[in-house]
Amino acid sequence: MVFVRNQHMRIAELARQVGLSTATLRYYEDEGLLRPAARTDAGYRVYGDAALERVGFIQRAKALGLTLREIQQLTDQPADAGHERARLRHAIVHKLADTDRRIAELVTLRGELRDQLTRLGAVPTCGHVGDCTCWLPTREEVIQMASNVTSEDGCTCCGCTCTSDDEPCTCCGCPDPNCC
Repeated sequence: MVFVRNQHMRIAELARQVGLSTATLRYYEDEGLLRPAARTDAGYRVYGDAALERVGFIQRAKALGLTLREIQQLTDQPADAGHERARLRHAIVHKLADTDRRIAELVTLRGELRDQLTRLGAVPTCGHVGDCTCWLPTREEVIQMASNVTSEDGCTCCGCTCTSDDEPCTCCGCPDPNCC
């Protein structure tokens, strides 16, 4: 993003340049993340180039998954460059570990959802959802059903007759490219 340098921007101009709303910038100010360089006699916020850099840093940090609280902790205590770099590195290491944990949880969830979908397509149910355990399979049932489904020909989501293992199903609009 290219910023137009201006020592006396009002909040609307800053918002336009960084692609955020004035309400977001006011919120950043309320949270102590952003400070106007000055205020006019009428009380308008006036920002300088430092605000462009600060908002850019906030946006990059948010894109990396840091919360506003984490960003505030990083920016509240100015220190030498080495110490600040170590603090930022520490925050990113923790964010990376959290992301890896969440990915593992999502992979597990995806497997459980696929298992449940397989069960719902293969086992008749005896009642309404929540009335009996037949809606939720045991782990052993899931493993058996998954092996049964992978050995069958054709798509299990819509009844099409695609049988190619090399090409994804294109006849039914199935969102799962590996459904056949």
